[in-house]
Amino acid sequence: MNCSLFIKGISAAAATIICGYFGTQYLGRNIMYVISGAIVGTGITAFMVDRITGQNEIDQVMLRRPRPLNRPTSCIGCKYYHGISYNGSPLICSVHPEGIEGAKCPDWQGF
Repeated sequence: MNCSLFIKGISAAAATIICGYFGTQYLGRNIMYVISGAIVGTGITAFMVDRITGQNEIDQVMLRRPRPLNRPTSCIGCKYYHGISYNGSPLICSVHPEGIEGAKCPDWQGF
């Protein structure tokens, strides 16, 4: 079942309240603590599994990202620099997509 973390948290809280009420009424205090602890542990486990799954998805996206190029010395600190290759074609910056020919860029601007 794929449900949001909010729904899991609400379900765990509701189950804890219900077990707290019925546990003291019918089962006794010690059993209530065991059941409540199990429910809280399940909630924490669900939360951690959700976080780990989310981190794995982020890692997969980062691995599929295009790799950056070696930054030319004239582009260091420039706000227009991009430096990622798409399908084998490098995109150096937004002003000069294929880079500059000289050692100094006439359109260099810092952040």
